[in-house]
Amino acid sequence: MYVCLCKGVTDKAIASAVAAGACSFNAVQEALGVSTQCGSCEALARAIVAELAPLPSSQFYELATPPAALAYA
Repeated sequence: MYVCLCKGVTDKAIASAVAAGACSFNAVQEALGVSTQCGSCEALARAIVAELAPLPSSQFYELATPPAALAYA
């Protein structure tokens, strides 16, 4: 499906960019030009990147570490 009509960027193009190493919205934007014209696609493009891009290791650690109240002794 087309995400950015101004630049002709599809969800598959965003997925390809992420698979090629663009792991943030800014990196995808730089690679594809998505959301650089009118900006109406930014929210959808960001959501797609967030769904596909791997979490940085620091974020993964924060998500994987249980709160102290839930930690087992």
